[in-house]
Amino acid sequence: MDMKAKKNKNITLILALFLFLQLSLAGCKKDDYSTTSGDLQIVPRSAASTGSYPIVGTSQTGFWDGTGSKITAPALGAAFYGQDAQFNHTTPSYTKSSDGLTVKDEVTGLTWQKSYDSGTYYWAASQTVADNLNTQKYGGFSDWRLPTIKELYSLWNSSTGWPWIDTKYFSITYSSEQELSHAIFWSSDKYTGVMGNVSGETPGSELAFGVNFGTGHIKSYSISVGPKHQVRCVRGNLAYGVNLFQNNNDGTISDLATGLMWPKVDNGSGMDWEHALAYAQIQNKDNYLGHNDWRLPNTKELQSLVDYTRSPGATNPANVGPAINAMFSCTAILNDGGKADYPYYWTSTSAIANPTGTYNNAWYVAFGRAENGSGEDLHGAGAVRFDKKTVGTGEGEERVLNYVRLVRTIK
Repeated sequence: MDMKAKKNKNITLILALFLFLQLSLAGCKKDDYSTTSGDLQIVPRSAASTGSYPIVGTSQTGFWDGTGSKITAPALGAAFYGQDAQFNHTTPSYTKSSDGLTVKDEVTGLTWQKSYDSGTYYWAASQTVADNLNTQKYGGFSDWRLPTIKELYSLWNSSTGWPWIDTKYFSITYSSEQELSHAIFWSSDKYTGVMGNVSGETPGSELAFGVNFGTGHIKSYSISVGPKHQVRCVRGNLAYGVNLFQNNNDGTISDLATGLMWPKVDNGSGMDWEHALAYAQIQNKDNYLGHNDWRLPNTKELQSLVDYTRSPGATNPANVGPAINAMFSCTAILNDGGKADYPYYWTSTSAIANPTGTYNNAWYVAFGRAENGSGEDLHGAGAVRFDKKTVGTGEGEERVLNYVRLVRTIK
C-alpha cells in the first residue's frame, strides 16, 4: 500500500470513530453520565458552599440521668448538664405536596417520597425503585435517586423514638415491634470495607449503609445476601451532606457547610456519658482553644463529620484510616478484640432500646470499626449505635467508655 492510500485509510478510520462517538453521545440520557457501583447509579455531588449542609435538630426535648430516670433540665455546672435538649438547634420544617405524594424539607432543600412501596430489595436492585419513579414522573419529577447516608439521616427524629422519624409527614408501615425493628432503608453509600475485613481474618460480604428508622441505628448491611431492605427516594440539593472544611491553624477546623467548628484532636481517653458531658464544661472553664461554648455534639452533628469514603479496613489502601477527614486526628486504640482501631465517640443524645424502655442509653458514632467485641467489623466505620450511659447498668453492654470530640457553633 502506497503512502497516500495508507493516509486516506487512516483518515477514514478516524472519521468513522468520530461518527461512532457522536452517535453514542447523542443516544445517551442524562442519567448515563452518573457513575455506577454495581447496578446502582451514584449521582455525582455538587460542590459545598457556606451553609449548604444545615444540620436539622434531633427534636429531643427530655433530660435523663445515667440510669435513664427523667430529670429536670440540669443547671450549668451540675451533673448531666449539656444534653441535646439543652441547646437550640434548627427545628425541622416540612411541607406536604398538594397531591400527597411528596414532602419538601424546607431546611435541607431535599424533597422526599412521603410513602414507599411494600417491596424489599438488595442494594443494587434498589435502582429499579428510582427508575420507576422517574419513568412515571412521580410527584411531577424525573430526578429521583437513592439518598446518601447523610441525606437519609437528616430525616432522623428522636421526639418519640421507635420509629425515629416524624410520622406526621413520613409513613412507616409495621404491624408489630418486631417488624418495626427491621424498618431499614438503603442509602447509596457503599461501605469501603467488607464485613470482618480485619488483618489476618477472612473478609466477608460487601456492605452498604442504611438507616433503621425502627431502632434508630445507622449500620452497614450485606448488599446481596441475607435480608433485603426498603427504599425511600429523594431529589434536590446535591450539595447536601458535602463538607467544606477550613483549617483555622489554631487547633480548630471549621465546616463552613454546616456552620460548626471542631477541635482537630479528640480528648484522648475513654469515659462514661456523664463524664463526657462534664468534659465539655471543664474545657469551657479553661477557654479551650480560645472558646468557652464547646458542647458534646448531638447525633446528627457528629454524624455530619463522618467521612464514609474512609475506614480502618478499607479494601483500597488509599482509604485506610479512621472514618474522618485526614485534617483531623483520632486516638489510636486497641478494640475489644485486641485489634488496632479507632474510638467510638459519645453524643449528647439519649437513646431508648425499645418502645417502652427508659433512656438509660446514649448514642455514639463509630469512627473505627463498629465491631462485635471480637474485633470483627460488624456494622462498618461510620455506624451510629447506642450503649449504656454507665458501666454495669444493664445487659448487652458493648463499649460504655467512649471518647469525646467537642463542637461549637460558628458565630
